[in-house]
Amino acid sequence: MANIDVPVKRLMQSSMGDWVKFLVPGCKEDWIKEMDASKVPAKKESRLDKLILVDSPDEKFILNIEPQGYLDYKMPVRMLRYRADIWEYTVEIGLGMPSVKQAVIYFYKEHDNREYLLSDKWDGIETLKYSFKAIRIWEIESNIIIRNKLEGLYPLIPLMNSGDETEEEIIEKTIDVIKNVETETFKADLLAVMTILAGEKFTKELIKKYIRREMLMSSPIYNEWVEEERKETAYKTSLKVTKSKILGALEIKFDFIPRSIKVNIEQIHDIDILDGLFKRSIKASSIEEFEESLEKVKRLN
Repeated sequence: MANIDVPVKRLMQSSMGDWVKFLVPGCKEDWIKEMDASKVPAKKESRLDKLILVDSPDEKFILNIEPQGYLDYKMPVRMLRYRADIWEYTVEIGLGMPSVKQAVIYFYKEHDNREYLLSDKWDGIETLKYSFKAIRIWEIESNIIIRNKLEGLYPLIPLMNSGDETEEEIIEKTIDVIKNVETETFKADLLAVMTILAGEKFTKELIKKYIRREMLMSSPIYNEWVEEERKETAYKTSLKVTKSKILGALEIKFDFIPRSIKVNIEQIHDIDILDGLFKRSIKASSIEEFEESLEKVKRLN
């Protein structure tokens, strides 16, 4: 599956108002103020995606949006930690503990672990009951997005519930609504993200039938995604080559390599660790000595 993380986050950045209105119907642009998630909590590295302060006449709250592009069984724990991080930050800067509304956006069914609740008890007394809102894009009616002109979500239309429409009709409808967007660069970005997202649901032939590469070249999001994909491919190639070098060196020196070593090396995805193991594969005087080094690496990681 393609890495949708970069394009989706860039799309959200350029059309935050539409995403907030989607989650909070009736919300107005002047009620929205994006917070710097990198500073939450203070003095710690943050992995939060989007934090928005919504100051409406009825309620002031923080909206935490997490687009989820892969399967993660730890998602409820992550979201609980994010909520704690947010409150640690707001308390520290003197804002107390405002309401925090959290939404995880799932784009594909295979990424949804369907676990949205954490609870705990002590002596029969409930000490924790926590949940977040799960947005399953495939359950959303696509016409809602079109009717409300939420342009920032147009690329998601192919992933949404479109009733009895055929695949071709869905792609045609999506392209038609995107063509009505006025800003050319934003239009190209929308087409680019739609291509990336729809590429996981529809055939490449169908996508190419309606979207040519030159239609995407002016999209900053598309160009950034291509560069990220190129880097990721190069990194994966480096991992594969280094693993092969390690096993090759061991085979030349010791003839036989235990299956456990092959399995453990295959499970390592850090190029620096693999480079270190390659050097040890050359210096090791016995297969047992290398295996010992490999076990140390496993314990440290």
